[in-house]
Amino acid sequence: MKKLFKLAVNFMALALMAVCAFSFSACEDIKKVELKLSLYNYSDSTFYAEDDVKFSVELYRHLAPKTVDKVLEHVKAGYYDNAIFYKETGYSSQIMMGDLKFEDGELKQNLINGKFPSEIYGEFEANGTTGSNLVNEKGYIGIWRSYYASDASYKTSSEARNSGRATWYIPTSSISDYNGNFCVFAQYDTEDTANAKAISAISAIFSNFDYYTEYVIYYTGEYGELEFHAVKKSDWDDADTGYDADAKTYNGETVFEAEGNQLVSYNYKTVRIPNMVNGEITAKVKNISVK
Repeated sequence: MKKLFKLAVNFMALALMAVCAFSFSACEDIKKVELKLSLYNYSDSTFYAEDDVKFSVELYRHLAPKTVDKVLEHVKAGYYDNAIFYKETGYSSQIMMGDLKFEDGELKQNLINGKFPSEIYGEFEANGTTGSNLVNEKGYIGIWRSYYASDASYKTSSEARNSGRATWYIPTSSISDYNGNFCVFAQYDTEDTANAKAISAISAIFSNFDYYTEYVIYYTGEYGELEFHAVKKSDWDDADTGYDADAKTYNGETVFEAEGNQLVSYNYKTVRIPNMVNGEITAKVKNISVK
């Protein structure tokens, strides 16, 4: 009888250890972060209360461990603090966040100790990782990446699959061409009131010409040592002093244009940047905390 009792106790102990291990693993697999936002409500001419537009996100480490670890590293270092939400023309179905800030009245590149964040191995099917193939639609978040100038189409044939860094793209509708070709590492509850209100408020800003300003981002210098620049599109388009398409120069400097196996993310591009109200950008991340 004592022997049977001992066996039963041992079995229960093993079962409890298994449950604890599973629970610990589950906690390790899903990381939760909360974005505190500064968003302006143009309907009421005031900024939303902080609790009204919180953005709660689950990061799936079991699907994309390298990506999630790097994102969490940036979160803990404060990289995303004060990063603005923006849209790049040509990509109407997604909101971007991470690599741009607006400081001292200027649009600036978000850097770490003066350098770009390190590149991340692309965890998605086209790059040999099957666990991260979440769909690209509203409610999911992926890491933005680039492609080489020699690629026919970055969506399906890019060899620059490991060029993602720290920038999030947040689909506002389905982008099926991305499926299997980008790392979707996180998800948020679209039914959550604060999440839904946040996405709606950000989208509203980029849907009204009066609420955002278009800038052209461009780089000068040699590949590998490029210098970031940002000017209002109205200045870029100025017939007398703007971009010289024939000479490929602006303000007398040659504007970088990728060739061969150079990333086109450094080519000049137009972005929509939220306007300022009372000295504050109308759509930005205050900070992100790990829960």
